[in-house]
Amino acid sequence: MKKFVLAIAVVTAAVVSGWVLTAGAVTSNPVVAVQVDAFSVFPSTQGGPKGKIRFIVTNTGTIKHEFVVLKTAKPAGNLLKGKEADEAGNVGEIGGIPAGQAKTLNLTLQRGHYALICNLPGHYAAGQFADFYVR
Repeated sequence: MKKFVLAIAVVTAAVVSGWVLTAGAVTSNPVVAVQVDAFSVFPSTQGGPKGKIRFIVTNTGTIKHEFVVLKTAKPAGNLLKGKEADEAGNVGEIGGIPAGQAKTLNLTLQRGHYALICNLPGHYAAGQFADFYVR
């Protein structure tokens, strides 16, 4: 009986741990808050639902940034072409977000993988990118 109870406890812990690790990773909420700063693009979630998605992008840095959404099969960190990222697959962007300000981008996205980047000179190479999934 002790082995049975222990087995149930182990299975329960594994299921709960798996749920906790993936909860919030991809959400059904069509509103995604994104922070951009000197070294990152940080979405509030790693993905969203197919269809209309609203990105609310806040520049928390001290200089101007942009926000570009690319539909691509490549990981967001593998888009470098010369000194900037290859923008093939661009589905929308916000140019020139001043420091301390926010702008909104409304898109209709299909299922798949997207890269969220800032592609101003030197910004992508400094690490301003994130992967985003639409389920």
